[in-house]
Amino acid sequence: MAAGSIIMERMKDRLEELYDRCGERLYHYLFLKLGSAGDAEDVLQEVFMRLSGAGLRLRFVRRLDAFAFKIARNEALRFLGRRKARDVRRLDGGLLPGFAEAVEGPDPAEVRDLSTALAGLPEAQREVIVLRYFEGLSFKDIAGACGISENTASSRCRYGLDKLRAILEGRHDAF
Repeated sequence: MAAGSIIMERMKDRLEELYDRCGERLYHYLFLKLGSAGDAEDVLQEVFMRLSGAGLRLRFVRRLDAFAFKIARNEALRFLGRRKARDVRRLDGGLLPGFAEAVEGPDPAEVRDLSTALAGLPEAQREVIVLRYFEGLSFKDIAGACGISENTASSRCRYGLDKLRAILEGRHDAF
């Protein structure tokens, strides 16, 4: 077997391992960000197309999971930009689209309250909270995925949690 085909086979194996390891988490993140299962599937496919197109450059990526989330975020933003050009994205009754379907909880009312509270956060804070608490990324991985510093990721999370707490407690001084 030629050296080039061995390298390509290794890259294919690495992408398959990546998909097995974090494909479901990437889909979940995209579903929460885009609010549609179909859109999340389409964008996830585009993420792996981009990763496969990176070819040999992926050998130099040290944190492939975080890199995949960065590509997912970029593709989601690109998708939202195209969709926004077609129509305006609206939150359904103050809820995040798809949140109730994506998050299970013992009490549907609590899930709805959390969805409403999350929808009330600025996008940057909401994104960090979703990546941290729903997808389990570290602040270092969030920083890499969002193109921000770890300190910024941490502070967005802290401020977002403070606002969430205030919203859920019914305080009007949350903002």
